[in-house]
Amino acid sequence: MSDPISLFGLTPLPADQSKLQPATTTPQPVAITSLRPPTTPLALRVDEYAKTHLDEDTYRHSLRVYSYGVAIATQCFPEWNLGSDGGKLDETWFACAMFHDAGTTHAAMQSTRLSYEFWAGVFALEFLQEGGKDGGGGGGVATGDQAESVAEAIIRHQDVQPVGNVTLLTTLIHLGTLLDNIGAGSQFIHPDTIQGIVDAYPRKGWSGCFKRTVEREKQAKPWAMVSRIEGFEGKIKENASKGGVTGKYD
Repeated sequence: MSDPISLFGLTPLPADQSKLQPATTTPQPVAITSLRPPTTPLALRVDEYAKTHLDEDTYRHSLRVYSYGVAIATQCFPEWNLGSDGGKLDETWFACAMFHDAGTTHAAMQSTRLSYEFWAGVFALEFLQEGGKDGGGGGGVATGDQAESVAEAIIRHQDVQPVGNVTLLTTLIHLGTLLDNIGAGSQFIHPDTIQGIVDAYPRKGWSGCFKRTVEREKQAKPWAMVSRIEGFEGKIKENASKGGVTGKYD
């Protein structure tokens, strides 16, 4: 049996992204056809839940995050062995990307005192192993290692600080979400790749949508994890301006 640490993206990496060593400083364009989501039974079950329960803006954001992660990994960090090929790491990354904002739905935010990424991590841990709180099922059940890798990354996806280590999957979710939300990490991806991803999964005002979500979370839960990111709303707004790396597509 393959090592679950590498198989499910649990390899430790420095939390400080400046310590990452990309294989290239000039990433080339990646076609959207090379970034298609996996179609394993588990991935299809995850996608069905996300498509049904997330609002359209968050669903498209999640697909962009997944696509950014694959493009960045294949171009700049080939040693991570992530590829849109139906492998276990790709499947695990897809589940992480699609569930990372599951706690931002109106129902979830109203139902818990937990920070929304904590709620989403617990939810993903249960859903992936047991069919989810909605009583789903029908194939595609994750192992404990796989589900815990997804939960770990989701819980820490807004724990953005340069101290200690995070998992490979957490690094991917940091790279994908920070790129889409504030335009950070654009050196790891070609502008034409961003354009192709946004054409496939339009932003349609995502920056404003996410800014309002952050504001609602902080108002309802002043202790929330997202409160650690100083000036987050301003950075989101700046990305939405004409000069923003990804926000310019809004």
